[in-house]
Amino acid sequence: MLAAAAAAFAAVFVAELGDKTQLISLAMACRYPPLQVLAGAMVALAAALGLAAAAGSIMAAAFPHSLVSMISGLFFVAVGVYNFLRCDVAEKKHLVKGGFIQTLMLVFVAEFGDKTQLATLFLAASLGYPAAVFAGAMAAMFLNHLLVIYIGSRFLVHLNPRLLKIGTGFLFVIIGLIIIIQSQFALFL
Repeated sequence: MLAAAAAAFAAVFVAELGDKTQLISLAMACRYPPLQVLAGAMVALAAALGLAAAAGSIMAAAFPHSLVSMISGLFFVAVGVYNFLRCDVAEKKHLVKGGFIQTLMLVFVAEFGDKTQLATLFLAASLGYPAAVFAGAMAAMFLNHLLVIYIGSRFLVHLNPRLLKIGTGFLFVIIGLIIIIQSQFALFL
């Protein structure tokens, strides 16, 4: 059981480095209180990885990966465009209460069908200890996201807010386009 948790920790920790959910946490930590971002990311990741550990094989059979990826990519492009167009006054008004919900939604959508969720699914199926795999995967996610949220809230927050807004919007559009391209590429394999 400990070996299953350790295998999940190692696999997920390495797979999450530079992943889109980690980049979302980094971007959100530049704009919202770090604890809200961390809480939102952890709730979303617990839900996504919990689904993978508990019923991953059923989900994989029910939804085509390319469809999930396409919808996820379009969602990110829409969030990026919205980020460019929204009013700065409304942003200040909702700054305190929006960090948890926005991070939760973005991370959940990004993690759904992601390589770390699939790694959790396959480790749980092959090792036979879904609870241990879930615990190891969540520990890896917590450490990864804690590191980038610290960096974002400590260092990147000092950048010009307008540049952060543009950079965050650009990042979400790029992530969305990468997801869409990967989903189209997967159709040809």
